[in-house]
Amino acid sequence: MLVSESQLLRAWRTVAFVGHFSRVESLSSRGTNKILAYHSVGGGFHDDIDPDRLRRDIAYLDRHYELVDLPAVRRPSDEKRVALIFEDGYRDFAENVVPVLREYDVPATVFVIADAIGDPSFTHNDRFEYEYMDREDLLALLDEDLVTIGNHTRTHPKLAEVPPDRLEREIVGAKRRLERVLGVEVDRFSYPYNSCTDRAAAVVRESHDIGVAGRGRREHISAETNPEVIPQVNGANPFWEVRWDLSDAGTFVGSLADRLVGRAV
Repeated sequence: MLVSESQLLRAWRTVAFVGHFSRVESLSSRGTNKILAYHSVGGGFHDDIDPDRLRRDIAYLDRHYELVDLPAVRRPSDEKRVALIFEDGYRDFAENVVPVLREYDVPATVFVIADAIGDPSFTHNDRFEYEYMDREDLLALLDEDLVTIGNHTRTHPKLAEVPPDRLEREIVGAKRRLERVLGVEVDRFSYPYNSCTDRAAAVVRESHDIGVAGRGRREHISAETNPEVIPQVNGANPFWEVRWDLSDAGTFVGSLADRLVGRAV
C-alpha cells in the first residue's frame, strides 16, 4: 500500500508525541549532534515563531546541549552538539534573532537569497509580503562575531526542478554575488525547500565547505556525515516535537522507520 507524505508526517508526529510525553526521549542524550533550522522570528513569514519562543528554545538548548557554530557539529565532543541556522534572510533576523544570540552568546548561520539584496520587489514566492535584509543590514552583521552569512541560492528554487545548465548560476552565481557585495568568503550553503539532487550536491561540494538539507531525524551527524548534505531539524515545529527530533531515541526510531517504509519520514 502506498503511503502518502501527509500520512507519514501524521504517523511521525504521533510517535513524537508518545516518545516525548512518555519520557523515552530522555533515556539517552549522547551521540546525535543536530542542526536546528528556523525561518521567520516575529516577522509573520514562513514558519514564523514568536521571539519569546526562540528565547525559550535557546534557554532550554543552552542548558542541555553544547550550542556550537555549524562546522562543529561534525567534530567529536564529549557533549551532544546543536548548531542553529536561520534560512531566507528575513529582516526579522537582524531585529529579533541577533539580540537573543547575544544574550546567550550563541553562534548561528543565516542563509541569504542573493537576488533579494538590493531589489525591494524581489519575492521567492507569493505566499507572503516578504521583507529581506538589505545590503546595509548584512554588512552590519559582519561585525557580529556570533553570526555567519551563508548562501541560499540566487532565487530560492527547488533545485531538483532546476535544469542542469542553471545549477551553477543558482549555487555558484549566488555565492559569487554575495562575496562581491559583502567582501567576505561565503562557504556555507542551504538547499531551498530541502530540495537536493546528486548533481546539485556535487556543485555544492565543489564550491562550498558545508551544505545543509533534509529533515535531520534519521542519521547521526559526525565526521563521517557528507559535508555537502548535512541533515537538519525544523525548529518551528511544536517544541515537544523538536525535543523528540533532537533526541537519540527520535533518531533511532526515524532511521528504523526509513528502513521499514523504504523512504524518509
